Amino acid sequence: MQTRMTNRLSTVGALISQLPPFDFFKQVIDPTLDDGLALIDGLAFQRHGFQVGHQYSFRIDCRAELDTLLARMHFKVRQHIRRAEEQRTVVTIDDPQRFVIFYMENLRKTNRKSYMQFDRFPILFSECRARNCGEISAAMQPDGIPVAMTFLVWDDQTMYYLMCTRDTAVRDNGSVNLLVWSAIKRAHELGLIFDLDGVSNGGTARFLSGFGGAIKTRLIISKGQPVYNVVQSVKTILRGGRSVQSTFD
Repeated sequence: MQTRMTNRLSTVGALISQLPPFDFFKQVIDPTLDDGLALIDGLAFQRHGFQVGHQYSFRIDCRAELDTLLARMHFKVRQHIRRAEEQRTVVTIDDPQRFVIFYMENLRKTNRKSYMQFDRFPILFSECRARNCGEISAAMQPDGIPVAMTFLVWDDQTMYYLMCTRDTAVRDNGSVNLLVWSAIKRAHELGLIFDLDGVSNGGTARFLSGFGGAIKTRLIISKGQPVYNVVQSVKTILRGGRSVQSTFD
């Protein structure tokens, strides 16, 4: 075990040394991978001047039967899902630009700005589709107008609820629940773990806990160059300390 840890620490350190110049770097690490040896990655980054923090997330083992997964949910969550199923239809969207437009319009309606650049999103989505490791889902009204959308990605072990956006102008409290349930069923088909991709605050934790997952921790590796950090601080001040859109807004 000690030899494996030493080798991993050396290997990760070598890879860090080969990183290209950057303004900001962020990586999420599951410390349980490789029989728990992935935890040593945090030490390797720390030795190279990176900040190492942690984040909570809920994970659901979707290899269980669907009836079991549904039974583990809070009864109110199941109610929201059933009501949404009566009013909404979940469809797959193959046009990445449609997701981007919907995402940005929802931000505009709440006077917020995106912290992400979407210029490369169509290419990334196309590559995900080509490799069968990502898709966009939408909860649609009967008239074909979307209420909420999500972008899912996965590897050979885990599916991630990577991005979600909803139209806050529509009186609705079940479409996101329905999309999460749809993602759980998709992960079940693929025999994967479903990761709800991070808990940002207490409200999000209460919402996500209703789906019956187990809370886990993961490492957050980050580093910003001085100029970048100053610019981001100024932006935060100018927007009055308001946060940008989170995954489950």
